[in-house]
Amino acid sequence: MLNNIYNIGVTSLSNAQVGVSNASNNIANADTEGYARTQLVTTTSSTVTINGLAAGTGADIVAIQAQIDSFIEAQYLDASSEYEAYTAIYELLSQAESILSTDEDSGLGASLDAFWSAWNDLAEDPSSESAREALLGVSETLVYELRSTSEELDELQRGIEDEIAAQVGEANSLLEQIAELNLAVAADPTDLDALYARNLAVENLAGLMDITVSDGSNGMVAIYTAGGTQLLQDGECNELVYLSSSSTESQTDASTWDGEMSFSGESSEEILMEFVSGGADGTAQFKVSYDGGSTWETDGDGNVLLYTASATDPAVVDGVEIVFSGTGDHAAGDRYTATAKSGLYLTRDGGDSYKTLTPLTDSSGENKSGRISGGSLAGLFIARDDTLASLQDEVDELAEALIWEVNKLHSQGAGLEHQSALSGTCAAGDSSAVLSGSGLEYAERITSGELSLVSYDADGNVLSRQGVTIDPDADTLDDVVAALNAAFGGELAFTVESDGTVSIQTGTADSFEIASDETGLLAALGLNTYFTGSDAGDIALNSAVATDASHVNCQVAETDGTVSSGSNDTATAISELASAEVEVGGNTSTLGDHLSALISGVGSAVASAELKQTYAETSWTYYQEQKQSVSSVNTDEELISLTKYQQQYEAAARIIEAANNMFEIILDMG
Repeated sequence: MLNNIYNIGVTSLSNAQVGVSNASNNIANADTEGYARTQLVTTTSSTVTINGLAAGTGADIVAIQAQIDSFIEAQYLDASSEYEAYTAIYELLSQAESILSTDEDSGLGASLDAFWSAWNDLAEDPSSESAREALLGVSETLVYELRSTSEELDELQRGIEDEIAAQVGEANSLLEQIAELNLAVAADPTDLDALYARNLAVENLAGLMDITVSDGSNGMVAIYTAGGTQLLQDGECNELVYLSSSSTESQTDASTWDGEMSFSGESSEEILMEFVSGGADGTAQFKVSYDGGSTWETDGDGNVLLYTASATDPAVVDGVEIVFSGTGDHAAGDRYTATAKSGLYLTRDGGDSYKTLTPLTDSSGENKSGRISGGSLAGLFIARDDTLASLQDEVDELAEALIWEVNKLHSQGAGLEHQSALSGTCAAGDSSAVLSGSGLEYAERITSGELSLVSYDADGNVLSRQGVTIDPDADTLDDVVAALNAAFGGELAFTVESDGTVSIQTGTADSFEIASDETGLLAALGLNTYFTGSDAGDIALNSAVATDASHVNCQVAETDGTVSSGSNDTATAISELASAEVEVGGNTSTLGDHLSALISGVGSAVASAELKQTYAETSWTYYQEQKQSVSSVNTDEELISLTKYQQQYEAAARIIEAANNMFEIILDMG
C-alpha cells in the first residue's frame, strides 16, 4: 500500500510538472501566428487489489492535445476565401473607378464637354485663328485623357496578370509545404509544431483559393478545390499553372474529323463551340456559349447564332478568329473551347493534361461548378474578366466612335486654305480586295454612295467638280483610285502607296477641296481627317491639323465649288455631335451618355463589391472569433491553470513526504 501511495505521489508530481510546462508554453505562444493552445488529456490509472480491496493508482497523462475544432475551422476557411475574393474585387474596381473619376473641371467627361464647346466657339467665329488654336489645345487635352485612361487601365490589367502569376506560385509553394508537413505529422502525430505549420499553410492557401479539407485516418489531410478537384493527397500534390491561352476538344463517337482547331486574337470570354450539324470544315455549323454551355449566343430576335469555319473562311467570335483545318466530318455534339486569355489550370496525368480552374459565371451570375470562386486568386480573375476587360473595351469604343464621327464630318469640310496635297493615315491590307474586305480599320462603316472633289486653278477659280460612285462590296481601292484619276484627267493625282495608304496630289490643278463623301471612305482612309488612330490607346491629332490650324475644317465647299470664309457648316455639325445619337460599340447613344453609363456602371460595381465585402468580412470576423475562442491562448485562463498545477505539485510533494514518513515509522518499528 505504501508503495502505491508513493507511486501516486511521484506520478502526480510528474503530471503537475507537465501541466506547469504546458501552461507556460501556451503563455509564451499567445501571440504566435497559427498556434493553437494545448491541453493535457489525462486518464485514471488502472486499479490494484490490496487486502481484498480495489485501490486507485492515480492518473496518467495520455496526450497533449491542440484545441482545434474541425467544424469551425472549415467554416473559417470558407469565410476567409469569400472575404479575400471580395476584397480583391473591391480594391481593383476602386482603382478602376479612380482612373475614370471626373468632375466639372477635370477628367475625361470634362474634356469631352470642353471639346464640343470649342467646336461651337469656332462655329460662332469661323475665321478666328484663336478659336482654332483653342480647339487644338482642348483636343490635345482630350487625346491625353483618352490615352492616359487607356494606359492606366492597361497598367492595371498588367498588374493583375503579374499578381495572379505571383499568387499561383505562392499557392504551389503552400501545397508543397502542406504535402511535406503531412508526412511529418503522419510520422509523428505528437509533432505539434508540424501540425501548427500545416494548419497555418492551409489557412493561407484558403486565402488564395476556396478549398475543402478532408482529414485522413493517418493524420494527413487531403485538399480539394471547393468544386471537388483534388489538389493534394497525402504527400503528393498537383501543380497549378498559369497559361496564356488554351484549347480543348471533346468529339463524339460519330465524329470522323481529324485536324486542328486554332484561334488568334484576344477575348475576356471562354468560347465554347458545339456543332449542331455534321459535315466538313466550312459546312458543319456550330453554336457558341460564353458560360460553359448554360446559354448560347443569340441574335436580336433570340435565335441561336450559328457559325461555320474553315482554313480559308474563319469565323470571328467575340473578336477571336476561329479556324478549323482538318479532314473528315464533324458530328453534332462535338465540342471545342478556345480560351484566348490567360487562365488557371491544374496539371494532371503527370503534367500531360490540364483541368481548367479559371472562374466562370453564367448569365445569372452563378459560378460554374468545378472552377474556383473564392480566394484572392478568384477575385483577381473575376475583376479582370467580368468588369475590367469590358471597361477597357468600352473606353476604346468611345474613342473609336469619336474618331469616326468627327473624321467623317471633318473629311468633307474645308479650312481657311485650299489643299495642295493630302496623305492618308490609314492603310488597306489589300488594295485589290473589295473595300469591305480590304483590311481598313473602319472598312465595315463604309457605305455605298458618291465621293466628289473640286479642283481649282492658281487664282482659286473652280476648274471642275468630279465624283465617283462607290459600292464597298463590289469596288476595290484600286478601282476607286483609277476612277478618280480618270474623272479628273490629270488635274489631280490619286495614288495607292506601297504601304496601303492613299495620297492626293495636284497635277495641272493648283489646289483642291473635298466636295462631299456619302460613303465615309475618306474617313476610313484618314484623308482630310481631324484624328488618327482607332481606339483610346492610339488616338492622336492628325499632324496636318496639329501643325497648321488653318486646316481645321470649319467650312464646306458649296455646290458650285466655292468656299465661303463665313460658313460654319462643318464646325456646327461636329459640335452637334454632343447630342447626336451615334453607333457606339454596337449600340446607339450619344458619346456623352456612353461615357456617363460607363462611369456609372463602374461606380455601381464598386458599391456592390463593397457591400459584398462588408458582409463577407462580418462572416469572416464571426468565425475568426469562434476559432479563437477554441484555439487562441487566454493568458488569464493559463495563469489560473499555472496556479492549479503549482498547487497540485505542492500537494503531490506532500503525498511523497507522507509516504516517506510512514516508511520511516515502519523501519523504526523494526
